[in-house]
Amino acid sequence: MKDYSYHKKVIDDVITKLNESDIDLYLIITAEGCDPMTEFIPGVDTVGSSAFLFTKDGKKLATASSIDAQDVEESGLFDEVRHYENYDETLAQMVLELKPKKIALDFSEGNAFCDGLTMGKYEKFVQSLGDFTFEACSADLFIPAVQEQNKK
Repeated sequence: MKDYSYHKKVIDDVITKLNESDIDLYLIITAEGCDPMTEFIPGVDTVGSSAFLFTKDGKKLATASSIDAQDVEESGLFDEVRHYENYDETLAQMVLELKPKKIALDFSEGNAFCDGLTMGKYEKFVQSLGDFTFEACSADLFIPAVQEQNKK
């Protein structure tokens, strides 16, 4: 089994930075592991659509397909892993339960590493939340510092 101790430290550092930046939630939305952040932060391989949620109060949540859920659960990195039948509904439900005011997402004008969220996935995510509103910010606000702290 893969050793996830490096990724555990990275996640702890992300949560510290969320607190320092007063960001309620960092959300990684990925399909087939296409977001470069998935290798750095959770470090789990996914085939289907997945999302990884980290809150400033220390919650570590994920949603994954039935194909991917076992690997995500066995990583030991998450407090809860929800299997989904409908990805968009499950992710929306998780976000709505957390009620974040400010969400960091993987978009950036100048840092390709922090720019894995496509416009289509972003628009679908926002639409799935219905009337819920939030302030979106770039993970580029804190990820470079987390990278610096966790150079291999």
